[in-house]
Amino acid sequence: MIEPYYSHSGITIYCADCRDILPNLPKADLLLTDPPYLVHAGAGGGCFGNRDHLVETGDFTDGGCDYSFLDPFHNWFVFCSRRQLPELIPWALKRERWNLITWCKPNPVPTCNNKYLPDVEYIVHGFSRGRLFGEMADKQAFILHPCGNKETDHPNEKPLTVIAKLIRLGTQEGETIIDPFMGSGSILIAARNLGRNAIGIDTEEKWCECAAKRLSQEVFDFTAD
Repeated sequence: MIEPYYSHSGITIYCADCRDILPNLPKADLLLTDPPYLVHAGAGGGCFGNRDHLVETGDFTDGGCDYSFLDPFHNWFVFCSRRQLPELIPWALKRERWNLITWCKPNPVPTCNNKYLPDVEYIVHGFSRGRLFGEMADKQAFILHPCGNKETDHPNEKPLTVIAKLIRLGTQEGETIIDPFMGSGSILIAARNLGRNAIGIDTEEKWCECAAKRLSQEVFDFTAD
C-alpha cells in the first residue's frame, strides 16, 4: 500500500492513480467527485478561442473518464457536463435510487455562436435506500450559486458551498467520503469542515500539495447554508 502524501485529523491524501489505490482502501460511506469532463476547450472558434486559460485546460477537460470506478460504491455524487449524462446515468440506474441535481449559475460566462448559456452544471446522485440525509432545504434538486471567486488556479475548482450541500445529503457526521479525482481538494476541505473523514486521490503532486496547504487553513462553518 502506498504511503499517504498527507494525513491529519481524519483527512488523507494519496498521490497516485485511483485505479491502483481504490481496491486497497477501506470502505467509504460516500464517493463524491468531479472527474474529467468531455468538454472541448480547444482554440478553434467561438468566444473562447483567444482565452489561454481555457485552451490550456484542454488535456484535462477533453479526457473524460471510465466510470467503472463507481461499481463498488452504492452511494455517490458525480459532477458532469451535459455530454456525459448518457454515459453516467446508466451507472445511476444500477443503484436502488438516483436523482439528477442541477447547479444553476446566475453569472454564466456569456458564450456566443447561437448556443445556450453555460448556466447549468449537472450532478448525478446514485444512492441506496435510507442514505439521503440533510434538512428539508438540502433536498431541493437544484443549487443556485454563482461561479467564480476561485481560491486556486485549478480549472475545475467547485465552490465549497455547493459541495457542502452534497455532503449533508449523502453523509452523517463521522462518516467517510472518498474523492478519486481530488484536484485542489475542495471536497476534502468541505468534508473536514462538516465533521466528516475524507480520502482524496490525485495523480499530480502539484494538486496534492495545493490541497494539503488549503487544509492547513481555518475551518469554515457551513451549518447555515
